[in-house]
Amino acid sequence: MGESGKFTFQIEMNNPYKYVEDGELARQISSGNHCAFEELFHRYKERLYGHAYRMIPDTEICNDIIQDIFIAVWTKRRSFIIKTSVVAYLTQAVKNRVLDHISHQKVVEHYLEEIYDFEKNGRCYTEESVLERELIALIDSEKSELPPRTKEIFELNREQQLSYKEIGQLLDISEKTAKKQVHNALRYLRAKLTTLLFSFLILFF
Repeated sequence: MGESGKFTFQIEMNNPYKYVEDGELARQISSGNHCAFEELFHRYKERLYGHAYRMIPDTEICNDIIQDIFIAVWTKRRSFIIKTSVVAYLTQAVKNRVLDHISHQKVVEHYLEEIYDFEKNGRCYTEESVLERELIALIDSEKSELPPRTKEIFELNREQQLSYKEIGQLLDISEKTAKKQVHNALRYLRAKLTTLLFSFLILFF
């Protein structure tokens, strides 16, 4: 792998594994053959990306999912034993990763909404409220890292409860632009808060 953590394979003109069947590639990989692993990656990366993209049309996320799957294959190569077919195994792995990502993001967004509701209404008086206050403080800290315009639009929508249309009229921008800026802010905050939010879930649920 390269310094970025991404695979940087060099494709040889005379690839001895080009016509090797999948099952044999899997066996070679389990014995530590990196060339066989490289062939498997190039053989299926585009098909798997297409499968992922149909479920979640986000290029960056799909690329990360495919990279993660192949990293896992190589890391756990000694136990890389396929009972069905290699393509079925990899396709199911993509599906599982995509579903995990979607579920994960839904939980994160749910708790972001819960935290803002807590902040607005001052509800809760249990130990959980201490963590929620910590999360609020973290959100405030991370918001300061947003571009000024994005931060302003995000606060108008999430804290002052203005609709995208109202924000557009107030700031003389399109409704679509307002919506996109809120989406960008939420995506940034989700990425920053995921670890702490799931620590919260583990502790209390």
